Amino acid sequence: MSWCIQSQVSSDFVTTPDPRLALASPSMPTRRDILRTGLAGTTSLLFPWRTQPARALRPADLPPSPRVTPFLAPLPLPDDVRPVAPFQPSGVSLPPQAHNPPTYHELIAERRFVSLHPHLPPTAIWGYRDANTPRTVSALGPTIVCRANQPLIVRHRNALPADHVGFGVPNTTVHFHGGHVPAGSDGFPEDIADVRPVMHPGESRDYAYPMLDPGFSHGEPDATDRPATMWYHDHLLDYTAQNVYRGLIGLVRYHDELDTGDETTGLRLPSGAYDVPLVFMDRQLDALGQLAYNPLDHNGFLGDTWLVNGAIQPYLNVQARKYRLRLLNGCNARFLGMQIVRADGTVVPFDLIATEAGLMSSPLRNRTLSFLSPAQREDIILDFGQFPVGTVLYVENRIDQPDGRGPRGTYDRPGLLPSGPRFLKIIVGPRVADPSRSPDVLRPFQAIAAAEIASATRREFQFGRRNGAWMINGLAVDLDRPLATVRRNTPEVWVLRNNSGGWWHPIHIHLEFMHVLKRNGQTPPPTERDGQAKRDVITLGPNDEVEVFFKFRDYPGRWVFHCHTLEHEDAFMMACFDVV
Repeated sequence: MSWCIQSQVSSDFVTTPDPRLALASPSMPTRRDILRTGLAGTTSLLFPWRTQPARALRPADLPPSPRVTPFLAPLPLPDDVRPVAPFQPSGVSLPPQAHNPPTYHELIAERRFVSLHPHLPPTAIWGYRDANTPRTVSALGPTIVCRANQPLIVRHRNALPADHVGFGVPNTTVHFHGGHVPAGSDGFPEDIADVRPVMHPGESRDYAYPMLDPGFSHGEPDATDRPATMWYHDHLLDYTAQNVYRGLIGLVRYHDELDTGDETTGLRLPSGAYDVPLVFMDRQLDALGQLAYNPLDHNGFLGDTWLVNGAIQPYLNVQARKYRLRLLNGCNARFLGMQIVRADGTVVPFDLIATEAGLMSSPLRNRTLSFLSPAQREDIILDFGQFPVGTVLYVENRIDQPDGRGPRGTYDRPGLLPSGPRFLKIIVGPRVADPSRSPDVLRPFQAIAAAEIASATRREFQFGRRNGAWMINGLAVDLDRPLATVRRNTPEVWVLRNNSGGWWHPIHIHLEFMHVLKRNGQTPPPTERDGQAKRDVITLGPNDEVEVFFKFRDYPGRWVFHCHTLEHEDAFMMACFDVV
């Protein structure tokens, strides 16, 4: 069997790894070494598990997690990051257009013990901590709160154990997922010429986040290109799946003159205590309540335990009024179809107001399913004032996904179960005053003009499988060799094609949001239709072809795009492109 047994001994833990993990040791040649020596087509010489026949990841591959009683503990809510005293950043700077003085933060990546459930012993995780807080028991990193045109300087410190044994590698690089930031602060997956983003234990690195509207470099800033809910996470080449699974995740909340964070100004969206993040994760635990993971299977890891904000099936007390719920699929490979249901399974509709690329032009009313591939986010508004006091609701995943291949069905019609695992219990309390709104107009933007689409440079990227590994255009990841060189502020249409059979791939392209033009030659659904919504992760179901429009407007440098099924990303399905 290929899992790690972890036990708590004298307030610490000992990890006994599967002996085959030596094959995945950081001392082995890197992917870059393999590609340079021409072994990309024969990876079985060094990574024998990479070329095993594709197989479903069954629960039998790991012992089942301990069964616990659900809904015993309250939903944990991460604290906001607090500023630290200004410091002189090293290796980064803000562009001259960033006129406002920056706010400074410091975050520490560390190993700590957290409670996932009252009936389990503390679980060892890796997590981010605010340097202002000497100790935290949160399983999520603290939330970075940012505002349009208010720059941030964030110092990340790596305090992970250098002597770590087991899955995961205690080196880290931090990706600001959804941020429009300079290349040196994006969290590139490995060290390249003139940029050394990877932090080893004991090292730190500064990141500059200008928070400027895209387009500032050519004088046409686009205030419609503002995100709503972002996140930051580890992005280390070959080990993103393992390091993120260990807990290197935190949220980012973005505000501006419309989405103000104040129910009395701007759009008056539910705010403060009524703005609740819900980070959904699936995990596997051993008999001692420690994280278990199979690092030898790159098809997509599925756990059998349901966490929200790092707690196993918690509960949330709400008041009878409107709430904004920020949904993030934080799973490595599990797709989610989240529904709000009554105890008898009756579905409750909600208003969809934002995707990962920010507020939509207008809300989609009476939605009943939030379909989220890994890394996707959607913000919804639900009015609990429609329910009597004491009503019990659940957040339930109805997607039918038997293995790491992806859901049954297609993107347009994913397979749904009549009932599914319930991640969160919601209990409705008394009615209170509610000044918030769910307005009919959010952040309008125009669809891309036909003439601009016609003038665009067209590129095609195929996501497939070869020699048992995941490829883009038939090539394994090689971050020394860009697949495209893009000129700034020029129209681009990328055709993203899934030719890997029945496998699903959520594709994340760094730096800019995607305007979706066509899905399989047809008008896209409203959740990704240009003029209504933008995305930073686009889901490719089996044999799907999606056309997306970009302008890479501001920041030159090297960027990556990849599948956000993290095991696929780590098993070669990543490429880079240059912006010049």
